[in-house]
Amino acid sequence: MPATLAALRRRPDLVAATLALGALWLVVWSQQSLEWQVNPLYGYGWAIPLLAGYLFAERLRDAALPRPTALGWLPAVVLGAVALALVPLRVIHEANPDWVRINWLMAAAALGSTAALLAAWGGWRWVWHFAFPLAFTLTALPWPVWAEEAFTQGLMQLNTQFSAEGLSLCGIPALAQGNTIAIGRTVVDVEEACSGIRSLQTAFMMSLFFGEFYRLRVLRRIALVVSSFLVAFLLNMARTITLTYVAGRDGTEALDRWHDPMGNFVMIGCIVGLWGLAWFFARGNRPRALAGGPGASLLAVPPLRLAPFFVLLAGLGAGELATRAWYGYHESKLPPPLRWDLAWPRDNPSFASTDFDERTAKLLKYTDGARGNWTDSAAVHWNVFFLRWEPGRVSKFLAGSHYPTVCFPAAGLELVEDRGIIPLQVGALTIPFRTYVFERAGIHFYVFHGLVEERPSVSGEALDYRQVAADERLASVLAGNRNLGQRVLGITVAGGVDHYDDAVALLRRQLPQLVRFSP
Repeated sequence: MPATLAALRRRPDLVAATLALGALWLVVWSQQSLEWQVNPLYGYGWAIPLLAGYLFAERLRDAALPRPTALGWLPAVVLGAVALALVPLRVIHEANPDWVRINWLMAAAALGSTAALLAAWGGWRWVWHFAFPLAFTLTALPWPVWAEEAFTQGLMQLNTQFSAEGLSLCGIPALAQGNTIAIGRTVVDVEEACSGIRSLQTAFMMSLFFGEFYRLRVLRRIALVVSSFLVAFLLNMARTITLTYVAGRDGTEALDRWHDPMGNFVMIGCIVGLWGLAWFFARGNRPRALAGGPGASLLAVPPLRLAPFFVLLAGLGAGELATRAWYGYHESKLPPPLRWDLAWPRDNPSFASTDFDERTAKLLKYTDGARGNWTDSAAVHWNVFFLRWEPGRVSKFLAGSHYPTVCFPAAGLELVEDRGIIPLQVGALTIPFRTYVFERAGIHFYVFHGLVEERPSVSGEALDYRQVAADERLASVLAGNRNLGQRVLGITVAGGVDHYDDAVALLRRQLPQLVRFSP
């Protein structure tokens, strides 16, 4: 260790490179951490930096010896371009931290900077030699929403169909309907039973890791990746069959007890199974020590100029300063936030709270969420949910991407009428409820959905309930509008109410009892 420290003192360019690229990668990983935290599909993302670092170190052990190249100018060009791009990217990301496109661009900037440095040290041969560890980092990034939804929903439907057939073959009559399986009077939502689709992406990532760990040939790596999907799908199907059988025999309470243990079993089974397959494929594979060259040390790489690394650090700092200045200027005249919460009627004997499903949590990425239902003294049934986003957690548009006209029809309710927006006042708070009337089996459901910004932007922009386009995201950035905190209150009134106007009057009386203000 003392010898290494002494060598580093003689190589300030290596220290500067470590600091600059480390800071850039730290920004990339911190941007992804929200997705890892709230989206079970990408929960493995926390391990990616460590796994990628290990694969890079292993590649360094058998890399060709570094030698001076004619590419010493490349880091200056690439790092300078990245530094310039970081300023607008950081400003855009501040208002759109959940925008997949921006996250991929930031990752591309980090990958490009690292590849340029490798090229300057060891030529294009080094870039190719370290290509897999660099590309492996991309497994931690979320897919585009449309691709992820198509992938997971398609596999979930296959899982539902095969699981229902498997139960029937075992002598347990089961009927698949959409993403649900019916056993007698018990209907199990495959998403609630958890089809385990999350482990498919984990298995995909692990198959790539094990293929590199054993340095498998290309065809064997492809076979391992294909096997990962098959192993994960079969284990997931077994899990769905087991959980559905348990729910049909012992009720949904038993399903809740077995849900997480079965999920852990599938995850461990996938990893162990893939490790065994990788070991099997590695038999007869060429030794890892012969995969590259005689080995290399970063202390032996050609020296580079310090300026490009300081430029990159300056770009990171300038991005932070520009972000604070841009949004601070537009927000300097906004009123202070009005903080409020819900006072749930827990003293009502019929009150019951329920958790949100995983799909809602991963889509909306809220900070806190609660849902409850109860029946009042007039036999009116209330179903209420409340979501809160801390400032800057997601873009201001995300809260409007999940709205009643999408989720209610999926639950079998038919839209009867869209009654527009009704602003209801509670003290100093105005909640702009968008109101709907739904119907199912002759019963009317009066739905009130309100989205409130803690500090509305000076532009007076009205958030609509729909998927937002890229140009609208950029327009919000140009106007200096980022998410300064949001709350969504959804209320459904049914039973004991005959007309829409009666439901509105009832909500007016109930709302002051539900809303609680905090300092």
